[in-house]
Amino acid sequence: MALIEIKNLSKSYGDNLVLQNINLKIEKGDIYGILGLSGAGKSTLVRCVNGLEKYDDGEILYNGIKVNFDREYRKKVSMIFQSFNLLQQRNVLKNVELTGEILKDKGKNFKAKELLKLVGLEDKLKSYPSELSGGQCQRVAIARALMSNPEVLLCDEATSALDPDTTNSILDLLKKLNEELGLTIIIISHQMSIIEKICNKVAIINDSKIEEDGNLYDVFLSPKTKIARKLIYSNHVNTKLNEEKMIKLIFNGEINKPIIANIIQNCNISLSIVYADSQGSPGFSFSLC
Repeated sequence: MALIEIKNLSKSYGDNLVLQNINLKIEKGDIYGILGLSGAGKSTLVRCVNGLEKYDDGEILYNGIKVNFDREYRKKVSMIFQSFNLLQQRNVLKNVELTGEILKDKGKNFKAKELLKLVGLEDKLKSYPSELSGGQCQRVAIARALMSNPEVLLCDEATSALDPDTTNSILDLLKKLNEELGLTIIIISHQMSIIEKICNKVAIINDSKIEEDGNLYDVFLSPKTKIARKLIYSNHVNTKLNEEKMIKLIFNGEINKPIIANIIQNCNISLSIVYADSQGSPGFSFSLC
C-alpha cells in the first residue's frame, strides 16, 4: 500500500485548470521527484498534498485513509520552501524551536539542538538568518521541518535559489535523512539534474497533467513524450541530425572497457560525440555518420 496516493485530483483557479486528473503513488522511503516547467502545476500539486491549497475533485490517501488535513496529518507531512521562510528576528535555535512551541513540546530545546547537529549547524545556534548563507538557511528550515517527527518531507524548489555546490550539499543532506530517518521525500523541481541526483522515482507534469511517471532510470533512459525529452535534454547542445541516427550511451560506473573504441572497430563506423553529461548518471550521445 502506498504511503501517499493521489487519485483523480483536479484543481482550478476560476477558468484556469491547473491540475487535471492527477494520479500518483508515493511509497514509503521514496525520494519522489515531480518535474515540470514553470506554470506546469507542480507547486500547486504539492500544496494540495499538504493542505495549503484546496482541490476541486479527487482525493488524497495517507496509508490508505482519506486525508482530512487534521493536526496529526500536518505533523506527519512537513514542508520546506525555496525562500526558507525563516523569522529574521529569531536566531537559528529559536527558529527551529518554533515548531515545538506550536506543538507545545516541552523538550523542544534539546530536540532543536539535536536536529541542528544533524544538519551540521551545531555551531550556529545563536546566529541570525542574516548572518547565514543560503545553504545554511535551508539547513535551518530542514531542521525546523523535522521538529514534528514527520514521515514525509515536501521540498518545493528548495534548492533553486542556491549555487551548484550548495545545492549538492543540500541534496546530500536530504539523501542522508532519507536513509537514516526513513524519511519519504517529495521534491518539486524544473531541473532534471536535481531530480536525477537523488530521486528513485519521477513524474513529469505538463499543462496540468502527468505526462510520464515511473522509476527514474526508466523515464530518464527512454523518455516517451516530447516534454520529457525537452526536460531531460534541456541542458544539452542542439543538433539538426536525424534522431534515428543518435545513440545515447549511459555509464553506470563500470568504465573499465573501451566501449567507444570497440564500437568503432567492430562496426567499422565513425562516431562524433554530440554531448556529454556528468551530473547524476553520466551519459554520452553519439551521432552515427
